[in-house]
Amino acid sequence: MAPLLNLYSFFYFGLCLVSGIAFVYFMSRKDDLTPTFRGLLIPLFCLFFWSVAWSICNSFVAPWTAYVFVFLKNPVILILGVSASHLAFGFQENSFPRWKDWSFRIHILLAALAILANGTGFFFREIRFDPKMEFYVPEQNSPDLIIQLSILSVAGVLCLVLGNTILVLAAKFVHFTGAQKRNTGGFLLAILGILSMAFADILVDLNYFSKPTFLFLLTNLTIIIMTILVLVSLNQETIPSTVGFKIMTFNLTVLYLILSIVANFLFNRFRIDFQNEMSREKHSIKTQLELGSHYPFVYLSDLVFDIHNQSFRINKINFTEEGIKQIQKRPPTFETFKLESFSTDPNGIYWTSDFFAKNHHFVVAIPYIEYRNTVHQTVVWLIVTLLFSLFTIFMLYPVLHKTSIVYPLTRLLAGIRRMHSGDLFVTVKVSSRDEIGELSNSFNEMISIVRDARLQLEQKIEERTESLNQTILELKETQEQLLQAERMSTLGKIAASVAHEINNPLAAIKGSIQFIKDGQSNVMSPKKSEHDFLAEKFIAEFKNQKRSEVTSRFKRKKELIAFFKSTSIPDPISLADTCFDFNIEAVPEKYQILFDTEEGRNVFQSQLNDFVIGFHLGIIETAVERASKIVFALKHHSYSGPKESQKLLSLKEGIDSVLSMYSTSWKQNIEIDWKVSGDPVILGHADELVQVWTNLIYNSIQACPKEGGKIRIFLQEEVNEARITIEDNGKGISEDILPRIFEPFFTTKELGMGTGLGLSIVQKIIQNHNGSIQVESQPGKTLFSIRIPLAKS
Repeated sequence: MAPLLNLYSFFYFGLCLVSGIAFVYFMSRKDDLTPTFRGLLIPLFCLFFWSVAWSICNSFVAPWTAYVFVFLKNPVILILGVSASHLAFGFQENSFPRWKDWSFRIHILLAALAILANGTGFFFREIRFDPKMEFYVPEQNSPDLIIQLSILSVAGVLCLVLGNTILVLAAKFVHFTGAQKRNTGGFLLAILGILSMAFADILVDLNYFSKPTFLFLLTNLTIIIMTILVLVSLNQETIPSTVGFKIMTFNLTVLYLILSIVANFLFNRFRIDFQNEMSREKHSIKTQLELGSHYPFVYLSDLVFDIHNQSFRINKINFTEEGIKQIQKRPPTFETFKLESFSTDPNGIYWTSDFFAKNHHFVVAIPYIEYRNTVHQTVVWLIVTLLFSLFTIFMLYPVLHKTSIVYPLTRLLAGIRRMHSGDLFVTVKVSSRDEIGELSNSFNEMISIVRDARLQLEQKIEERTESLNQTILELKETQEQLLQAERMSTLGKIAASVAHEINNPLAAIKGSIQFIKDGQSNVMSPKKSEHDFLAEKFIAEFKNQKRSEVTSRFKRKKELIAFFKSTSIPDPISLADTCFDFNIEAVPEKYQILFDTEEGRNVFQSQLNDFVIGFHLGIIETAVERASKIVFALKHHSYSGPKESQKLLSLKEGIDSVLSMYSTSWKQNIEIDWKVSGDPVILGHADELVQVWTNLIYNSIQACPKEGGKIRIFLQEEVNEARITIEDNGKGISEDILPRIFEPFFTTKELGMGTGLGLSIVQKIIQNHNGSIQVESQPGKTLFSIRIPLAKS
C-alpha cells in the first residue's frame, strides 16, 4: 500500500532527520565520550525510533499501524524515559550512586510491567480509525477499568520516571554554579517538557484534552526539546564537538522549526479551506435539492443519502445496507464535517455532514482519501523543500560558515596549538573585521607580547645563569682557598711542633761541640816543643793554598806517598789522602826535619789530627747555627702568641730570621740587597710581623725572573716610625688588579699555588700595629712601603 502522508508525517520525518544525525555523530565520536555520556546514545536511538514509529503511523492509512503504535512507539518512549533518567544522574558529574542504582532497578521493573500491560490490553481493544489522529489505533477508551489502566500504564510510568529525573536534576541545579548550573537548567527544562507531554497524554486518554491540540504541542515541543538537548550536550566539556557541527545542527533545527511552524499554518489554512470547500459543496447540493433537482450535481461528494425516504440521491461507491445502518445510527452534525469510518477499508472513511432540504434529512459524504491525497502532495512538497534547503545549506556551508567562521577559527586554533608547542613566531591571518578578526588580531598582539617577554626572560635567565655560574665558580675557588688556608694553618701548627722538637737535638749537638772544643784545649801541653811550632807552621802555611790541577795532583800524591813511606810512617796512603784534603800536596825541605825523628813524625800527625777535628767541628757548628736560625724563624712564623702580650721587638732581627729561613730560595738565582739604617724597636707581636716579612719577601721571590732576579730590602729608622721597603724587579702588577690585591681570597696564582689571603693578612697585621702599607708597581719594579710607629712614640 502506497503511503499517504499527512502534516504530522512531515514533523516526525524532520525529527527522524535531526535525531538520526545527532546519533550518527555521537556514535562516530563514541571513543572520545566519557562513560557517563555514552548513555546519551541510547536516548537518541530511542528518539529516532519513536519518530520513525510516529512517521509510519501518520504516513499510512492501514489497520496494521496500530501494531506499530503499541509495540514500537510505546516501548521506545519508555526506554527513552528510563535512559534519560539514568543519564541525568551522570550529567556534569556522577551523583547520588545509591539513589541511581535503586531508581534504575525500579524504572526497569515499572517499564517492563507497563509494556506488558499495554501489550496485553491491546488484544482486548478494537482497532479503529481515529478521526482526530487520522490513523488506525486501538480503541483509546474502554469501560473496563483494567483495560483503561493498561491504556494509561505507559504514560503513567513515564510520568513517574520523569518526575524522579526532575528531582535529580533539581538537586544538581541547586548544587552547581556557573556553566554547570546553566547546562543543568537546560536539561531540566527539556525533561520538564517531556513530562508535560506525558501528562498531557494521560489527559487525552481520559478525554480531558483535545487530541489535535495534543498532537500540535507534541510535535512542536518535541522539536524544541530535541534542540535544547542536542545543544546542551554539545556544549559539555566532556563531549567533543566542532564549531561546524554545532552550526549545522543549529541551522538544521532552526530550519526544521521554522518549516514546522510554516507547515502548521499551511495545514490549518488548508484544513479551513477544505472545510469551506466542503461547506460550499453541501450548500450547493442543498440549493439544488430545494430547487427540485432529484440528482444534484456534485464535485467532491461520493454519497448523498435521504434518511427520511431511505434513498440514495448520489451513490458513487455502491454503499451497502450495513453502511446505511451505520449512517442512521450516527449522531447528526449540521454545522461542520466530521470524519467517520463505515468499514475497515480506508476507502470507507468519509467526511460527513447533515442538512435539511424540503423537510427531508439528508447526509452528504465526501471521501477522506481524496483529502489525504491533497495533503500528501503538500507534505511531499514540504519534505522536498526541507531536503532541498538542507542540500542548499550544505552547499553554501563553505561560503556561509567555513569561510567566515570555521576556517578563521581553525587557523586561530592551529596558531594556539603551535604557540602551545613552543612556536612564538606564529601569526594568524586576519581575513575579516568581525569578532573573529578582532580575536585573531588580539592573538597576534598577545603572541608578540609573549614572544618579547620570553626573549627578555631568556636574556635575564641567561644573565642570572651566568652570574650564578660565576658565583658557583667563586664559591668553589673560595672553598679551595679555605681548604688551602686550613692546610697551611695545619702545616703551620705542625711546623711549630717540629721546630720545637728539632730545637732539642740542635742544642745537644751544639753543647757537644763546645765540650769537644773545651776538651781539646784542656789536653794541650802547657809548653810547646820546637817540633810543635814547626808542625803548626807547616799546617798553617798550606791552609789557604789553592788546589793544583788534576793532572799534577796525581803525580804529587804519588810523590807524597813515596816520601811518607821513606820516613817509615805506618799508613802513608791514608796520611797522604788527609794531607791532600787540606791542600798539603808536598813537604817542603824546611819541614822535612819533622819526619827525621819518631817524635817529629808523631807531633805532625797529632797536629794534623787536631786540625782536621777542629775543621769538622767548625763545619758542624756552622750547620747547627744555621739550623737554629731556621728553626727560630719557623717557630716565630708559625706560632701565634696571645694578642695582649705585645713586646718590644727589633725589626732587624725579625727580617733577619725570615731571610735565614728563605736563604736557599735566593742563593741560587736571586740576589738580595739587605740594608739597615739604625735598629728601630717597635711594640708588637713578633709572630705576626714575621708573617708579614715572610709573605712580602716570598711574594717578591716568586715575582722575580728566573735569571737576574734582584730584591732590595731597606730598613730605616725615622723620627717617630720605622720605614721598611721591599722592592723586586719582577714583571709588576697590572693596573686593573692593583686595587684588589689586598682583597681576601683574591689571587692571580694558579689553583693550589696561593690562597689569596697573604696580602690581606699583611694589611690587617700592619693596621693592627697602627701602621700603613702602600704598593707601587710598574713593569720591572714593584715596591711595597710599610710604616710602623716606634715604641718610643
